[in-house]
Parts: sequence; structure tokens; C-alpha cells
Amino acid sequence: MHNAIAPRAAAFSEETPLAKSDPVVIIGAGLAGLSTAYHLRGRDCVVLEKAEGPGGLAGSRRAGGFTFDYTGHLLHLREPSVIALIEELLAGELAVHERRAAIYSQETLTPYPFQANTHGLPTQVVYECVAGFVRTLLEGREPSKDPNQSFREWTLETFGEGIAKHFMFPYNEKMWLRSLDDITADWVSWAVPRPTLDEVLKGALGVVNRGMGYNPTFRYPRKGGIHVLPDRLAERVPGVRYREEAIAIDTASRTVTTSRGAAIPYSAIVNTMPLPLLLARLSPAEASLAQARARLDWTEIYDLNLGIGRPRVSDQHWIYFPGPEYPFYRVGFPSNFSDSVAPAGCSALYVELAVRRGEARDEAAIVSSAIDGLERAGILRKGDAIVAQDLVRIDPAYVLFDRPRRAVLPGVFERLESMDIKSIGRYGAWTYSYMEAAILDGMKAAAQLSGVAV
Repeated sequence: MHNAIAPRAAAFSEETPLAKSDPVVIIGAGLAGLSTAYHLRGRDCVVLEKAEGPGGLAGSRRAGGFTFDYTGHLLHLREPSVIALIEELLAGELAVHERRAAIYSQETLTPYPFQANTHGLPTQVVYECVAGFVRTLLEGREPSKDPNQSFREWTLETFGEGIAKHFMFPYNEKMWLRSLDDITADWVSWAVPRPTLDEVLKGALGVVNRGMGYNPTFRYPRKGGIHVLPDRLAERVPGVRYREEAIAIDTASRTVTTSRGAAIPYSAIVNTMPLPLLLARLSPAEASLAQARARLDWTEIYDLNLGIGRPRVSDQHWIYFPGPEYPFYRVGFPSNFSDSVAPAGCSALYVELAVRRGEARDEAAIVSSAIDGLERAGILRKGDAIVAQDLVRIDPAYVLFDRPRRAVLPGVFERLESMDIKSIGRYGAWTYSYMEAAILDGMKAAAQLSGVAV
């Protein structure tokens, strides 16, 4: 899921490295877990992965000659250490793309970001967006520094009523399935660009503002899906124990019990499984951790992957859909990232639809509704051949950034650190992350365990 990371939730202490001879147990062979193991050179470790192969949500799926990722997983790289590692792992195998993203609203396709490219929308919509933004400047509105500020308040202060009404509110309500008064802005406030007045005016008059935001370019493998990256990293981490899950962690005896009946002693644990799941598997049970776990919330998504028997159904990399008339909030086109992920003459799509956690849904109806929406939006044509179809429910998908989460996480991570458990990565740190950040998390965890300054 190609979104930015918020500031890290879990801090790394400055303790001296553990000297015990028992191995470090790493739970999960996604990017964070593999990065930890790779950078723990010279230290004994055991990597447990419940799936058949590496990657987690940075892996890929195959159906009907197509390679589908778990929605959009794109490499937005800035850190020199990560760039150096990936250039070593995938030397000559990555293509660099200039982002082509758009918003489809009011039956109009406008370039991303919406707030700086309103030209082409109905005149009244453009007026409301520009006038609302100008009012934020005239009234001296500035986003609060309060981390508990609601996303609704932050949006109004940052962009004004028009941009909020016509994009930010409907899109985020569709994705989060919550009142925006209950969502805090710390997950996104640093990553969504606030345009200048000059950019807003140019964008309203038809001058396209390019290169805005954290992801104006991205890298993607020339051949194969995003799974190529974790596959290469896993090749350098021998002995990963696939199809073996950590089902219980006894912090008193310092033992991890696995789904295969093994009891593995540990000197430390680096966890990447979803934090609520980790907390449920700790013993002896602690009331404070159980209470904290109950306050963590998230959404799930359906990822509908489609192979279409027609080339280049869109020229975009992805499109946002804020309107309630469409069941999905985003549609991506991975065959525009790499033509190797689809057979010749075909297009690959992924379609993202949000659902509340645990909500029962008619999956056949989801597929039918999504295809109907794609046709109404002009992406698919009546009679287009669907030559591959793959539906997967991702649980958890997006961590819910709300006030209960902010209240309980510091105490949870402090307690885990006291047990020599580091919980990292998108779901281990219970945050909003991307691939570079997962790799960095592993680097930091390995450095601390090895006693190296970071």
C-alpha cells in the first residue's frame, strides 16, 4: 500500500547489547524482519515465518499469467543506506518512474494532488476550493502542533472548506470508515503537501503542478513484481523457517513456542507480526497490556486484482476515487509500472475497497460492484475480457490513528523493551509505513542488538 510513514512509534533504547548465547528470534520474514536478520551479521538468530515464502505484504501473488502485488507497493527511497542496500540487491533491475496519479471526481480526471490541480472541475467547485484556501491565508490559519488534533480540524486549517469538502473529507471517510473527528492528523500531516497560493492559482487556471508530495518518483522492478526485493534479501538470510509460526511467547522462561511444537529459547525478540496479535500471545498475561490491546483498532481492505485482455486501459499509475458513487477508493495499474507483470496485450489492475474489521461481506457482490464501477468510470469497457481475477482480504490493512492509540502505545513499547522485545515494521510498530521505513527499522534493531550506534 503506497503511503507514507508517520514518525516512528517505537523508540530504540541505548542499552548495551545483550550478551546471552541464546539466539535472537525474529518473528516474520517481511522486509523489517529480513532486514533485521541481514544486518545482524555474526549474531545467531532464528527467523520464523508462517507463510510459505518471504515478503509479507511486500510479496506478490500470481494468477493467470499475471503477477499481482498486495495493492501498490512502490519504492520511494531517500535514505542513502537503504538506497545503497537496494542497489546492491537489485543492481540494474529497477526502473525509475515519474508518478502519474490522478483524482476522478465530478466525472473529471485531475492530476494529483487535488489541492493544487483543480482546473477542469466545475467552475463552482474550483471557486470553492480556491476561495476556501485563500481564507485560510487571510485568517492566518495554521495547522496545530497538537498531536491529538483531529484530521477534520487539520484539513480545514491546512486547505480550507472547499478542498476539504470536495476531496479530503469524502476520500478519507471512504478509506477510514470513521468520523474524521475521531482520526488524528499525525499519520499524514507531514506527508500531504500544503500548496502555496501561487500553486493553487496556477492549478486552478490549468498550469499542472508536478513533483509535489513525498512520492513524485518511484522505483519498481523491471521484471517481476515487488516480490523480487524480499526474495533477494531472503537469499542472503539462510535458514528462514517457513510455514512455522510463533504461537506463544513465555517471557518468564524466555521461550518462543512455534506451530511445529518447537520451543526456542531467546536472548531477544524482534517482532513484526501485528502488535495486537503479539500482545495476545505473551505470557504470563498482564492486565495493562490486555487493556492496551483492546484499544488498538484498524481497518481491513479487499484487494481485487484483475487481468484485462486489452492493453493500457489507463495511462495512469493510480487514480483516487473520493465519490460515494464508486465502491473503491483507489485503482492502480501495475502493468504501467512494469510490462512484465501482465501477458502481452493485457493490462493488470488492483482495486482497493475498505471494510470495517471483522465485517462480513458478500465477496461475489464486491467483485460485481467493483467491475460495474470501473465501467461507469470509463476504465473498463463493456465487453472487456477479464482473463484473470484474484480477490484477497488484507487484515489488518491500515492502523487506525486515533487518540486511544496515541495514549497506549508509549507504555506498550516501554513494557516490551523491558522484556527484550522490539516490535517494528508497519504492523509491529502499529504505524503507517512504507518499504524503506521497514528496512530502516530492521537496520536500527540490528544495530542496537549489536551495540552499534545508529
